[in-house]
Amino acid sequence: MSVPTRRILDPIFGEPSLAAANNGCANWVRGAVSPLDQKGSTGWLANLYGGVQTGDDWARVNIPVSEVDVTEFKSALWTYYMTNAETMGVNMVIWVHDPNDNDKRAEITQLANVSGLEKASGWNAHELDITTDQFFFYGEGTTGTGLTAGTLYGWDDFQADVLFKTWTIYRISFEYGWEASGTFEDAWVADIKLNGQAILLKPDSGGSGRIGKRHYTVADTAAYTLAPKTPFRLLSIDLEIDIVGTTSESLTITKDAIAGSAYDTLIYTINTLTYSVTSLFVTFGEGYDFEAGDELDMAWGNTEDRTIGFTWTYQTVF
Repeated sequence: MSVPTRRILDPIFGEPSLAAANNGCANWVRGAVSPLDQKGSTGWLANLYGGVQTGDDWARVNIPVSEVDVTEFKSALWTYYMTNAETMGVNMVIWVHDPNDNDKRAEITQLANVSGLEKASGWNAHELDITTDQFFFYGEGTTGTGLTAGTLYGWDDFQADVLFKTWTIYRISFEYGWEASGTFEDAWVADIKLNGQAILLKPDSGGSGRIGKRHYTVADTAAYTLAPKTPFRLLSIDLEIDIVGTTSESLTITKDAIAGSAYDTLIYTINTLTYSVTSLFVTFGEGYDFEAGDELDMAWGNTEDRTIGFTWTYQTVF
């Protein structure tokens, strides 16, 4: 009696991971705080923080693609929650190359402020229309295409192009950032579906999205809240002040507990005059663990209006 042979194929879409650059940050978070618990199949979301925008600050979800033909990619939808209305939403980038010559590649980017790509505060959802002129490309080795780099086209135009229709997709990413100015506050990607296949968002085996950072600069009264909306561990704070002060005032960090004001706790305090503070780095780490709904409030009077730079560093607790 022969035993039937079964071949297990590699998945078309691989394990998602997170990446960020410059003022951006990307973290995995549990959907444990409303309304982040309303969407997403795994209970995990990708928290994308664009930060202060200077043209090259971004956060993204990377999804490996197993050489899908450009002509075979026909649908995508994704949902994301945004803290505030922004000038751009979470947009898709399709990374393509010549399957026989990897020197020839291109990034085909959906315009992040295109009409129809939602960018309001609260929940947003986008269903890709492949006929809408919303994609532009830049790349290397694209001689022979009938399309012009930097010009908007529909995805169907790339599928019909004499060059790109012979290429394959090696990655699809969902991006937040790349604006020239302003600040992009937190956005949370909950659902991604490509060609009808749901992409499972959850902490990846490669270890991306574990460490988070938030930066804050002000030359006035300082008050900044860290609200990861997921179980987290405070790792460190750092503070830079441009000049030595002459006023006695304390910098404080206080837990604003989800359990109620009776549980609010002073975590740290230092008098910046007593210790002549202009540069400060404090580590916390194991034991400084907080619930998903807990927030940490930094406050400092800064009555002399000195310029400060403050950074939270924290870790998502799995």
